[in-house]
Amino acid sequence: MQEEKYDVVIIGGGPAGGQAARNLSQKGYKTLLVERYKSFNDNNFSSAGMTLEPLDEFNLPDNIIGSYWKDITIQCTKKGYDWFGEKPKGVVLDFGKLRQFLADESVSSGGEVLMGHKYVQKRVQNSEVEVDLIDQETAVIKTIKTRLVIDATGPLRKVMYDSKEEQPKMDVGSGTEYLIEVDQVTYDKYKERLVFFLGHKWTLKGYSWIFPMENRILKVGSGRTHLKSKNQENTDKSTKKITEKIIKEYIQPQEYTLIDVHGGILRYCEGLNDTYYKNGVIAIGDAISAVNPRGGEGIRYAMQSADLASDYIDSYFKTGKENFKEYEKKWKQKKLLKWRLSEASSKRMYSKYSDEQIENRVDFFQQNFSMDVLVDSLFNFKYNKMVFRIFSFLWLKLKYKFKKEEF
Repeated sequence: MQEEKYDVVIIGGGPAGGQAARNLSQKGYKTLLVERYKSFNDNNFSSAGMTLEPLDEFNLPDNIIGSYWKDITIQCTKKGYDWFGEKPKGVVLDFGKLRQFLADESVSSGGEVLMGHKYVQKRVQNSEVEVDLIDQETAVIKTIKTRLVIDATGPLRKVMYDSKEEQPKMDVGSGTEYLIEVDQVTYDKYKERLVFFLGHKWTLKGYSWIFPMENRILKVGSGRTHLKSKNQENTDKSTKKITEKIIKEYIQPQEYTLIDVHGGILRYCEGLNDTYYKNGVIAIGDAISAVNPRGGEGIRYAMQSADLASDYIDSYFKTGKENFKEYEKKWKQKKLLKWRLSEASSKRMYSKYSDEQIENRVDFFQQNFSMDVLVDSLFNFKYNKMVFRIFSFLWLKLKYKFKKEEF
């Protein structure tokens, strides 16, 4: 049995946890980042597509970029719809390299990283929290004392809630992603393009994707919600089978090699009504539903939550006054309205719309909205231009109708 003491222990080495460790170690606090796997290349589940802005926002280096993209295709059951950019609009990150970079940044500022250890339990004692960690190989228990614990365990929220403790009601999703190496001719078709799939042929109450990585490497995956649906019949399809169908029937590579298969779950709390702070534990990332329910830049928002939480942790250490309720309030001020709109949009698209309705809406978007407006909607959740254009279209249509009736 070993015992050590830190200012902050971060459980979970994803983008949120790594960014929190990076921030707090740079501020001079003694931090420990705990990752359950022995390598950041393990459990490598993230499509990791984003726009260009986060590269500057988080000062990310070029060596973690898998590829740049400038075009988007939305493939429905019957037809594909294309948007083209004249220059790069975003990147696909190497998820393992991103996490390694954030951990290395923390270490360079004096932080520590503990690989291959899994969270077991916590005990709150006065102004400290004791955390038990187990070595995945040796089963040796390591006990850590800390002033604060950060729950960056993602959708499981393993630190915030004890194993038998009731959690808020969650919407559940799951997904599968294949990493494949394809022939050069096939790769060149997708090397600057993100492809999203909607409709029953290529998805199961969710969406699927093809994202390019470095030369000849593609990420192909499918995610589903577990919402009740009137429009989809009982089926033996799974996200794994759909992913394989996309590879064989849509991509149709001359040849390909399967590099990796990984998957994961999403547990999302509607209205962002998660527990943000309790008993010396503060939650970030997917543990506060930072991933937008409709999809998009989950990594960006996880890291933003880490930045915000780090500011309140820094204030707490400097003043001794807990103000983590304000952390929750501030996050909701920034995100709640957009997330609510996306909740409604995703439920309509994934569980209520028929294939024909999906096709009609995507066709309308393709005819009326530019690439920049589409990117703002999909990734940045900015709807002002789109809403204005839709209302303008409806007004003109209504005006034409009235004018026609006058004659």
